[in-house]
Amino acid sequence: MKPNLKTIPWMAAMQATMVVTDHWRRIDPKDRSKALKTLADSRGLPNRMTNAQREHLIEVARKIDHRGLMADLAPIPVPGLRGGRKNR
Repeated sequence: MKPNLKTIPWMAAMQATMVVTDHWRRIDPKDRSKALKTLADSRGLPNRMTNAQREHLIEVARKIDHRGLMADLAPIPVPGLRGGRKNR
């Protein structure tokens, strides 16, 4: 079955979500739990966080292997989309 144009963005989003989740799970469970609690309590708004909470989130973000994450995300193909210039 060939995917139609409406399913293509969802397939790419699901693949990206799986890759990001894999990298997120590589972080220490205590750090993940504390970061998620901070984000939930503050609703993701920095002005609702203490300086210590913001610094902890930055520490957790630094523990993510950003180069590895980008390398894992880069080859995800999106069917129906091709790179390059469009002819006008």
